Amino acid sequence: MPRQLLMAIAVSTFLALMLSLVPTNQWMQADIPTFQSAHAIHLSEQNALDLFTRMSTHYNIKRIKWENPSIYVDFAVKPAEKVDLNTVYQDFYRLTYDLRTYADNVGPVYYRLLEETDPPKESRLLIAIQSTTGNLTGYDKPLTDPSDIQTFVSSTFPIRIEPYFYERISP
Repeated sequence: MPRQLLMAIAVSTFLALMLSLVPTNQWMQADIPTFQSAHAIHLSEQNALDLFTRMSTHYNIKRIKWENPSIYVDFAVKPAEKVDLNTVYQDFYRLTYDLRTYADNVGPVYYRLLEETDPPKESRLLIAIQSTTGNLTGYDKPLTDPSDIQTFVSSTFPIRIEPYFYERISP
């Protein structure tokens, strides 16, 4: 037993001595903070679709077109589908907010809601909203209340609502 203890002490001392001789500069790494900010995505034609898969919307996305730095997003609804103006504003706000948060090179955002008839070749414009780089002062923190979103979107961005939209939703 004393022999084994003496041998264990000798081996431990030898290992400690050998490890102290190993150069440590190869193992030194900078400390990485646990809660570091995420890097913004540099949006391009190759990864634009990947960014949109992270976002959830009320209406189906029909088309995404990226023209550096502008992005065009078309949403489509069926003729029988119910369309609510507040929901349209929420989708636009969240989409624009997410694009400004996750991507570092997004300029104007053009949003259109289209009614797509059964032959998909025909569609009617219902609502068009445009976000330019000049009207982005309200994107410091996300809005959650639907009435705040509606007020912010309607007072900040140019909105074009076609007369057919009101005909479509009126009883």
